[in-house]
Amino acid sequence: MSTKSAPTNLEIVPPIILNEDADIVAYPSIEALVRDVELVDVLNGQYEFHDSTGRVLEARIDKQKIILTPTSKVEADSAELRGYIAQVLSLRGTVDGRLADASFGDLARLLLEKSAKHR
Repeated sequence: MSTKSAPTNLEIVPPIILNEDADIVAYPSIEALVRDVELVDVLNGQYEFHDSTGRVLEARIDKQKIILTPTSKVEADSAELRGYIAQVLSLRGTVDGRLADASFGDLARLLLEKSAKHR
C-alpha cells in the first residue's frame, strides 16, 4: 500500500495525528501512518486526521492508496482535540501541568514521542 499527499498550496506538517473515537496516536510521517490503518476504515470515515499545526487533513482512497489532503480548517485551539491528546498523554505518564499551556505543535511532538514508546 502506498500513500501520497495531494498537491495544494497548504503543507502537511508532521507529526500526523490520527483520532479514532478519542484514541489518539501520532505518526512521524504519512507513510508510517498508512502502515497502521486499513483502507476500509478510511472509506468508512472511522478516522480524523490532523497535522502538527492542528490542520484538518481530508482522507480519501484512490487506486488502493490513502491520500491525505490538507484543508483550510485548523483545529489547534479545539478544546475537544486538545483534551483527547492530554488524556492520552496523561495515561502515558505526562504530568498535566505541562500540557495546559503547551502549543499544539508541542503536544503533537510529545504525543509522537509517547506513541513511539507504546507501539
